[in-house]
Amino acid sequence: MRLSKAKLYGASAAAIVACALFGQPTLKLSAQEQKNLAIATRELKDMLQYNHLEIANETMADSYIQHNPNVPNGREGFLKFFSSLPNRTPEPIKPEWKNPPTLTIASGPYVFFMWDRKAPDPADPSKQYTWDHFDLVRVENGKIQEHWDEAKR
Repeated sequence: MRLSKAKLYGASAAAIVACALFGQPTLKLSAQEQKNLAIATRELKDMLQYNHLEIANETMADSYIQHNPNVPNGREGFLKFFSSLPNRTPEPIKPEWKNPPTLTIASGPYVFFMWDRKAPDPADPSKQYTWDHFDLVRVENGKIQEHWDEAKR
């Protein structure tokens, strides 16, 4: 089942209302969540968007678990996979994302990013439609331990 951005925003709004009614909502990130967000950003922005795979040693656990069936487990498997892709020349890292996420959520050890993507409309290839891509990582001990996205084989 794929949630649309509207449904995700609706669910988020419902969660905020529930927190307001039944407990105190947490609107600020803890110091640890801020660190986790910085580590996840380093991987997904600097390493993947700006092609600096050498950052993997700083951001990823050796035993990194990859839930994308196309990418091997482990930091070395990840590096081997991404090193084999064409057009992976490192570019100077800038403070801004080349393709910024439309939604970012950090909660405990989890950091979630969502991006709008465009694809040809299956009903009319002359048109495009927007769909949502996501990446979710789990950070512990200062390194990304696990990664999920919507990829299929």
